[in-house]
Amino acid sequence: MERLTRRTVRFAGQSTGSGPATCGQVSMWLDITDKDPGEAFFNPSGEVELPSGLTVEDVLDELGALVCRHESLRTFLTEDAGGLTEGDGGLAEGDGGRLTQTVTGSGEQPVWLADLDSGGCPAEDGGLWEAIAERRAVVERLPFDLAAELPLRPTLFHRSGEPLAVLLSVAHTAADGTGVRNLVADLAAMTEARAKSLDRPPPPAARQPLEQARYETSPEGARRLAKALEFWRSRLAVVPRTMFPAEPSALPGERSIPPASDGRPPDASPYHAAVLYSRAADLALNLLAARLDVSGTAVLLAATGLALGAYTGMPTLAARLICANRVQEAERRAVACMIQGALVSLDLGGESFGEVARRAWTASVRAYRDGLYDKRELRRIIRETEERRGVRLDLSCVVNDMREEMRPDRRLAAHRPGSTEEAAVRAATRDSVFRPEPAVEKEKFALYAEDTPETVRLTLHADSRHLDAAAVRAVLFGVERLLVEAAFGEVRPEEAGRVAGIAAPRREGRWLWHEGCWTDLDAVAALLTDALAPRLGAGSRDPETPGVTGVGVEVERDADGEPRIVAHLWPDGDGLTAEDARAACMAALPGRQTAVAPHRYVIHDPAGTGPARGAALA
Repeated sequence: MERLTRRTVRFAGQSTGSGPATCGQVSMWLDITDKDPGEAFFNPSGEVELPSGLTVEDVLDELGALVCRHESLRTFLTEDAGGLTEGDGGLAEGDGGRLTQTVTGSGEQPVWLADLDSGGCPAEDGGLWEAIAERRAVVERLPFDLAAELPLRPTLFHRSGEPLAVLLSVAHTAADGTGVRNLVADLAAMTEARAKSLDRPPPPAARQPLEQARYETSPEGARRLAKALEFWRSRLAVVPRTMFPAEPSALPGERSIPPASDGRPPDASPYHAAVLYSRAADLALNLLAARLDVSGTAVLLAATGLALGAYTGMPTLAARLICANRVQEAERRAVACMIQGALVSLDLGGESFGEVARRAWTASVRAYRDGLYDKRELRRIIRETEERRGVRLDLSCVVNDMREEMRPDRRLAAHRPGSTEEAAVRAATRDSVFRPEPAVEKEKFALYAEDTPETVRLTLHADSRHLDAAAVRAVLFGVERLLVEAAFGEVRPEEAGRVAGIAAPRREGRWLWHEGCWTDLDAVAALLTDALAPRLGAGSRDPETPGVTGVGVEVERDADGEPRIVAHLWPDGDGLTAEDARAACMAALPGRQTAVAPHRYVIHDPAGTGPARGAALA
């Protein structure tokens, strides 16, 4: 490993200010604090290969200027110490307090210098890129103290005093993928001009975060945010409550690691990841996008939904697309975090893959249109929806298309002549490379697509309690197979599992197709037992809530023929109400993938001498 030394670069006399955090900053902040603020949340990074003729001091000067040009690199984020206040509109403790961004005008930016001469690094270029990869693996996992630390962590690689490259690692609250690419492009232009003894190019005409926050609180911005929340409200009312209607399994045997020799417990994290490099998938995806006249994202979403649906038995995909929220030129050039999740509910049925892809195109465009919103307010709406529907919503599926070249014709033209022929694409499947990777993110299901010079890089992060290593491999190769087969033939959605090589799940017991998802009636009975009769089950009920000595679950039909779950309860005394029972069920629901709160509760006479009392609450 190369030797690292720490330098600092002073900057002063820049713009300052303070104000509410942007929607993008708040959204990413909540994502980080939801997991573990003491761990990194995938710090994005990018590298700049430096032109010859520069000194280390030259590059340090340009790094100082880079910090001056972009307010997001001089921004601290702080949460109100008092937490929530009376005017916070029904926000709960888990939503966090008010988040403030403060831009400093002066300070010191740490820079790490990596001496490639000291670590036995080979002199050829491969040694440089290997060193960058090793450093990236370290810095992307180092957390930032966002309230006290500048959100940029640059590493300058040099050999014999000659600067070769800079790796820019940033906190995700400061820049998303597009923001990092903009930052890399800016430093590249600055160092190129310096090497040629030219004036430093002017900073990009980009919207700064404080300006973005002012827009979001303006009348126009407020209308846009309110419209987005109404879209979410309408989708949440009907979206499947989960894509994984199965109870999580224990950690699979392959991840059950024996304790260390000193007795320390093993690393039993359930999160893992794998990557598939596929030229065939890249070609097929873009061929389909061009033929169907839809985006490549829509094609990827359709293939992902069909593969995952085959694995889970779900005929609808509920997923969050990552929305760039960069429409205007000043937004597209900004070094900032502007991404947010956009909810898509996609019907996976129909006559052909193309039909699913066209629906995906319509659904994604509609979701992207309302991708800017206050995530704290969204959480309040989610809680309201859960109470109304009697469910806990699991919106844990993420599809993030991070490819830089989104135009199918240009991407296809970049491949070798003849590579788009069917025989060539099918032959390319033999060159696909699959390998497990350490999990950078704690996600139940998150698929990322990135383009390399000749392949698409599909990375799947997953929770092994829902997708073990074999399932992750099956889904990635299933996406590839679906794309290739749909590009040169007709794939019917009901055949997706066979085409993808994914077997449908087996469900034994009393399962009910209910409000767009599978519900296990035995799991509902267990929920009632745990919530109200701990002597019979494994739960711990509220001592203020009257208990029961027995439970029963049945299904009735409403006037429209829709199923409604009915709970029969035999209390151990007087005082139990349907409201009590439902509240106890809702409190016990988190973590249960296959249960919901019943629609109706029938309270039977404890002595068996009086009539039953019933109430419909959902």
